[in-house]
Amino acid sequence: MLSMANVGPNTNGSQFFITTTRTSHLDGKHVVFGKVVKGMGVVRSVEHVTAGDNDCPTSDVIISDCGEIPEGADDGIANFFNDGDIYPDWPADLDNNPIELSWWMQAVDSIKTFGNEHFRKQDYKMALRKYRKALRFLDVCWEKEGIDEEKSVYLRKIKSQIFTNSSACKLKLGDLKGALLDTDFAMRDGENNAKALFRQGQAHMALNDVDAAVESFKKALELEPNDGGIRKELTAAKKKIADRSDQERRTFARMFQ
Repeated sequence: MLSMANVGPNTNGSQFFITTTRTSHLDGKHVVFGKVVKGMGVVRSVEHVTAGDNDCPTSDVIISDCGEIPEGADDGIANFFNDGDIYPDWPADLDNNPIELSWWMQAVDSIKTFGNEHFRKQDYKMALRKYRKALRFLDVCWEKEGIDEEKSVYLRKIKSQIFTNSSACKLKLGDLKGALLDTDFAMRDGENNAKALFRQGQAHMALNDVDAAVESFKKALELEPNDGGIRKELTAAKKKIADRSDQERRTFARMFQ
């Protein structure tokens, strides 16, 4: 909701604020004059800027252009990054809300593909943004009619793939705990996901939890016994444990000389 800012009765000026959650404590104190009808991606981006002292953003949020969009003009919501992705960041920003499940499933697959393309280009931040977007569109799929057993299996499978890919992005970006959490989401419907287990092992290794990493790599290797990458990581993790044990033995040996 859009509401006027003030410093007391009869002090409305040109400032306003946007509420993104229930704000009952403001009832009767501010005038609501509208609501966001498009551009939820912008609102959410501003909302998630890290705040510091006195709830001030730690980085600047700048309005570089503003004004009224004429009726029928391009509002810039679709294909915002000029990469060919025709879907808005948030389903709520669609001009129409298709009722066909197939439309939403196609949208999820398309957005996920753009994420994969950005990942291949090593643009991990943009890839992660696309995967998050794909998950938002996937959530809408579950609200549609016509989900039979086959479609349910497909939706769960693509959800697992998206979270696994998201985990890979977070590993590249150094968000190790976030990567670990995404692997948990990827395996929410079962641990028969070798890629998710592999990413889980990598996250554990980066967090220096080598024992947990070994367990993840072992499970991944059971599912993909011919995967050289998994075998290599497992060997490295086991070596790290062996080196640690040797160091511990040398330390204790010196203590009892």
